[in-house]
Amino acid sequence: MMSEEKQMMDSIVGDLFFGEVKEENVFPFPGFTEEQQDFGREMVNAVSKFCEDALDCEKMDEESVIPDEVMKGLAELGLFGMGVNEDLGGLGLDYTLYSRVFAEVAAFDGAVATMIGAHQSIGYRALLNEGTEEQKAKWLPQLATGEKLASFCLTEPGSGSDAYSIKTKAVDNGDGTYTLTGQKLWITNAGTAEFYSVFAKTDHEIDGETKEKISCFIVEKGMEGVSFGEKEKKMGIRASETRAVYFDKVIVPKENIIGELGKGFKIAMNVLNSGRLSLGAGCVGGMKTLLKMATEHAKGRKQFGAPIAEFGLIQDKLALMAARIYATESIVYMTTGNMCKGLKDYYLETAVCKVYGSEALWEVCDQAMQIAAGNGYMKEYPYERYMRDSRINMIFEGTNEILRIFLALSGIRNPSESMKELGKAADVSKALQDPIKSVGVLTNFARGRFSKMIGQRLITKQHEKLDKEAGKFNSLLGQFAIQVENTLMKYGKNIIGNELPQKRIAEMAMNLYVMLAVISRTTSILNSEKVDQAKKDYCLNLARVALKDARAVVVTNLKSMTNHDDKIVKATSDMVCDNDGYGLDIINF
Repeated sequence: MMSEEKQMMDSIVGDLFFGEVKEENVFPFPGFTEEQQDFGREMVNAVSKFCEDALDCEKMDEESVIPDEVMKGLAELGLFGMGVNEDLGGLGLDYTLYSRVFAEVAAFDGAVATMIGAHQSIGYRALLNEGTEEQKAKWLPQLATGEKLASFCLTEPGSGSDAYSIKTKAVDNGDGTYTLTGQKLWITNAGTAEFYSVFAKTDHEIDGETKEKISCFIVEKGMEGVSFGEKEKKMGIRASETRAVYFDKVIVPKENIIGELGKGFKIAMNVLNSGRLSLGAGCVGGMKTLLKMATEHAKGRKQFGAPIAEFGLIQDKLALMAARIYATESIVYMTTGNMCKGLKDYYLETAVCKVYGSEALWEVCDQAMQIAAGNGYMKEYPYERYMRDSRINMIFEGTNEILRIFLALSGIRNPSESMKELGKAADVSKALQDPIKSVGVLTNFARGRFSKMIGQRLITKQHEKLDKEAGKFNSLLGQFAIQVENTLMKYGKNIIGNELPQKRIAEMAMNLYVMLAVISRTTSILNSEKVDQAKKDYCLNLARVALKDARAVVVTNLKSMTNHDDKIVKATSDMVCDNDGYGLDIINF
């Protein structure tokens, strides 16, 4: 099921920062092929039946464990090796099918989805991406069949979003081995896994100086010196296992190094970039279940002689919940489809999927609980479990705050082929390697680039019923490009330390991508001869609700670029810190 032919494509979200849309990358919407549809339906139905029959979600949550029989059943379905080639024991699914199957698991239970995602979306993803043929042949067959579980070890007690600051160290022994010492925190699957992708600092001689860089090592559970902390007691996703992992002078052979020595940071970021995609897909699955529950309750619950589904404020919630699902689904499968077609740099798109999807899920969960009212607050109903399980999505695989910064600063960069015009190759190289650390070098180039783009009509292939919405998108994109340019002119390299304008830029970029994906997907649906008119009408309505919602976010942030109270916010926050909290008592004031 893997894509055979790929043509390299530009980042769609990256182009938005230039005020550009390359319509060939957007239209038609990259829907499922007939082969994907046939296999996908069969696989999704099998997963759905298994989960419905085998998962006692309340019991797993209460006992904080996934039973062995569940693990065995998941393995028999092939869910531990969805992205691994068939010759190595996997299903060989492409990104699109992988995401759809993963969403089905997440529709039933967040803890099971977390375990599966931690295993393959990130656990052995570095091996899949960068491993040698020998390494893949050695480990992937057991990992793909679920015989061995994998774990991703990056986070440390003093290193969360700032991965550069990890302390775990691997020392070259000079005999073909390394001694690994350190600890990792909040590691999913830690105690049950047999395979660990571990990121550690290694020494490198550069220009006569010894400097530390990050490298990636395969560590196996049976190696002497590997131990674990107690199982963490979590708010949600309780059945998934989370522990600290300790490495006490673990001897690791050099054959266990994944990729090039010293290139581990890039390897880790690439792993997380793809992992965020499955997280966004999982959020779609969770939202669908919550909307189904909320709809059933709204239709069955009567007040004042009528089902509450007939009340305007409930209708408002149901419509927006459905539109959130439609929007998230659109960006996820716009992204996966283009990755299958050859989108090489997809880190911006997957970050949008993670941030938008996780926050959409949280909102849908909140609204579903509100519709359920008192029932939603009671433990005998599943709403509170979904809410507890949902909260982590805005934290792991990059907090939504750090990803907003990442989106804004990465988006402001210019494409690598245009950087040569700037000169100062060292500064340019540094900016490309880490946009969060170096953005000032881009300023002068960006001014001229953006100003050329304003005023052009950008998308033209939308269905005529979406002409109004497409026109508004074009206008907003032009204004967004101007504000990006203005921000660079105003802050220059100091944009790095100004997170409030970064947040506004990220919000606009995310919602412009949502608008673009929704317009493209709805256009394909309206143009299809296979979709009946009732479904077309429904999708058009969903699109209009989603587009209005996204447009409002962009407009609000455009206005806030010049009309804001950032200085007051900072001053007030400083005072709160000085007071160690609120610092006031109504008795005295």
